[in-house]
Order: sequence, then C-alpha cells, then structure tokens
Amino acid sequence: MANNERILAVLHALITRTEAIGVRELASALESSRSTINRILLGLTEHGLAVASPQGTYTCGPRLSVLACALQDRHPLFALGRTLTEDLSVKTGATALMAVHDAMNRQAVVLTSHSQPGPVAYSLDPGTELPLHAGATGRAILTRTGIEALGQLPLEPRTAETVTDYEELGKLLRHDRKVGYTISVGHQFPLAAGAAAPFAFGNLIGSVSITRPTYSTSDEDLTVFGYMVRQASDQISSSHATDVSLQSTDRITNPAGATALERVVRLLTALCTSPLSVSSGKSLASRINGNPATTNRLVSSLVAVGLATEDAGVLQAGPRLLHWAALLGPQLDFSSMARPILENLSRETGETIGLSEYNRESANAEMTLVINGVKPLHYRLASNVPIPLHAGSAGKSILAFCDERVLASVPLDPLTEKTPVNRKDLAKDLAEIRERGWAIGHGERLPDAFGISAPIFQDRVIAGSVTATIAQVRLPETDLDLLIESVQGAAAQITRLLSVE
Repeated sequence: MANNERILAVLHALITRTEAIGVRELASALESSRSTINRILLGLTEHGLAVASPQGTYTCGPRLSVLACALQDRHPLFALGRTLTEDLSVKTGATALMAVHDAMNRQAVVLTSHSQPGPVAYSLDPGTELPLHAGATGRAILTRTGIEALGQLPLEPRTAETVTDYEELGKLLRHDRKVGYTISVGHQFPLAAGAAAPFAFGNLIGSVSITRPTYSTSDEDLTVFGYMVRQASDQISSSHATDVSLQSTDRITNPAGATALERVVRLLTALCTSPLSVSSGKSLASRINGNPATTNRLVSSLVAVGLATEDAGVLQAGPRLLHWAALLGPQLDFSSMARPILENLSRETGETIGLSEYNRESANAEMTLVINGVKPLHYRLASNVPIPLHAGSAGKSILAFCDERVLASVPLDPLTEKTPVNRKDLAKDLAEIRERGWAIGHGERLPDAFGISAPIFQDRVIAGSVTATIAQVRLPETDLDLLIESVQGAAAQITRLLSVE
C-alpha cells in the first residue's frame, strides 16, 4: 500500500469507527507497520484531523468536522436531499431517505433522512450503509448502474424475502426500469415496505426512497409512493447545481516543503470547499504544493477509493467523501473544539477564560464555555448566559466586526454605571477595536471586572470571541501586554481551526 493510500485508509478508519482505535489495532487492520501508522497518526494530530487520548488511542479530530460541515454547506445535494426527504416524510408519515452509490464497497450510503415521530418508525441515520441487492434504496440504484455493480459476489439474504438469485434479480431490475421506480416488501428489513427511484447528480448516482411498516402500507400506497419518489429523483437529476469557486486562505509559504500528508489535506480541503469543480493539472499541483507526477498519483488515489470523481480534467467530491460528511454531521460543537485551546490559555495565564459564540441570524451572543482561573483571586463566570454586544469586552469584540445594521439595532441598556449608552461614542470605540484587533471592558457589564477579548472568525466572518476576565484589584500586578498577546493567539488558533477559506 502506497503512502497516499495508507493516509486515506487511516482517515477512513477514524471516521467510520464508533470507538477509539490504537496504533497496534489499526496497523493490523491495514496490514502496515506500527511505526508507519504511528507516524501518520501523529501527522493527522498536528493538522487537527485526529485526537490522541491519554491511553494512546485515536479518534476523529475537530478539523474533520469543520471540513464535513463545509462540504454539507456547499454541496447542493445535501440541502436538496434534506428538503426533499423532509417533505416526503411529512406527506406520507414515513421515513424518507436519500442515498448515493458507493461503487468501491458495492453499497448505498444514506446522506439525508427524515422520519416522523411515533411508536414505530424505520430510523436510518445519515452515513448508514445499505446493500444494493436488498431493499428499494439499493435496488433503485442498480437500475442505473446495472447488475454488474454487484461484481458477481454471492448475494447475502437479509430476510427470508431477499432475492439472492442473479437471474431473478435481473428480471426485477428490468421491470423497475420500465415503471421508473422500485418497490420492495420485506427484502431488507422484515415488515418494511418501500419505494425508491434513482437519480444522477453530476458524477453521482443515488436514489430517493420512502419506507413504512407493511401493516400500515397497502399496495395502492406503494404505487403512490413510487410516483412521489420518481418526481423527487427527477427534481434532483434536473437540478442545476451552482458551482462554489475554490478560494482559500491556506496560502503556500514553503513551495519545497509539502509532505504527502499536507498534500492530502490540501486536496481534501479543496474538494470540501469547492465540491463540484476542482480543476486538476498544473493549477491543482500548485494548489496542493506538489509536482505534476505526485499530484496525479494523489488524484488517482482519491478516485480509486471514491473520495473524488474526475471528468474532463475536473474533480468533484466523490461518494466516499460525502459518506464521511454524512457520518460526521452538519453541525460543529464549537465549545468542544475550542476547549483544549482555552484550557491551555487558562493554564498559561492563570486567568478565567470565556468563549462567546455569535449567532448571525439572531444577532445574539452567548458565553458557552468558561474555564475558571487558578490564581488565588480570580473572577468566576457563568456559562450558557447571554452576552450583551454593547457592554464588556466579549460583546464589543464581536460587535466591532458585525454589519453596521447590527450596531444600529442593539439596545444600549445600562448594566452598570460604566456601560456605554451613547451610540456615537460606542461606534468610535468599535472602530478602535477593529484597528488594533482586541477589546477591553472595565466594569461595563460586571462591576469590578476587567476583560480583554479578541474576535474569532470563521471564513472571515465574525463567529465569537475569547475573553480573559480579571478581578479589578489585581490589575496593577497583571502584565496586560502579555495577556493581550496570549488572548489574541488563542483566538487566532480557533479561527484557523474553524476556517477553510
């Protein structure tokens, strides 16, 4: 196994396993030496793609979640799938799925799913792997790929109703192609009835399906479901995705120094940020800091395992990359990701450190995480409390980088006698914060508290702030310049972790 393939295999193992894995176990599974796997894991850890436990085991790193969120935000299939499956689920009272074909593993992978509350439901989470030959979801895909996609392997019986004979399965597929949808009753799950229809989206083949318990689903219902999923699949096939151009702030500063791991990370980042159009060739070689030969080998490795597809010199996110994103999910746990950085900041400074998160839709901020200081006299803060944008360093460091309309709409409620209540004076203070890159607050929100904050950005958009809070009586003994530098450094670390552009 070549180096690129080993790196990708280690990533796949980290993402698809539900439990932490050790070097010895992973080396055995991948038939590689422990020294090689250990070196790869250490490199992944440095890039935030893996996290090591004190016991020496490894799990997915926060950077993988960031990339997964970027891909889910930017690949139109996720948004379209969520909308369609929710609509189908609401209209039918059933579980609706959208899945894509993973040719490498001869299976279907669920990307989006939606089910209705109730005592009985078929719940298949995003990332679930389904067979191609059993059940409507996979069989609908076979109507597009052809039965050859099964590779002539023995067909596993999932239930007593599963079709395991190739000739019989071929007859079913020919019938399904004629009517435009697939119906399955008890072929994948006992007492489950479903209908599915295939779609093609760029280089991807998939299906949309509806599944409901057999005892509440008639033959007439299945026919109606068939027409519904066919309409949904036609909508996906006919949709014209909007290309997201490839931009990144990950600039190359050492053209001669990129490692194989760094090139893998850069190409995966490119596919997550521009999933429908990454140009290969010389421009990609420059982008990932490799010569044409090493770039071509890396592209071949990604295509071989389904992380990318290539057509006419253009790369697109492949089914395995979408599978990873589906497993990791569309949401970031901001506090968990930032905690190690803030704990380190608190250890270094001895001060109470807070993380504030900004919600752009509601224009509200909340302090979601607090690491209390270790010095004998320190300020204790509460977490999960709203933060005013106009008072205190945590809020002002956010407000300084918000749209002017946010400043105009913020109520200037007096919280202490030092709270800014004059909008003109506040605007001047915010301009100074933008220029120097950090904010101070002296008793504006909390009496007798002094705060220093630096903003956090996600892809150049304000996302929150890091704050060090000091009891006012300790100000004379505090090295404020050093504390400002430390707070800014922590905020910059979190910004780099969150951002893909």
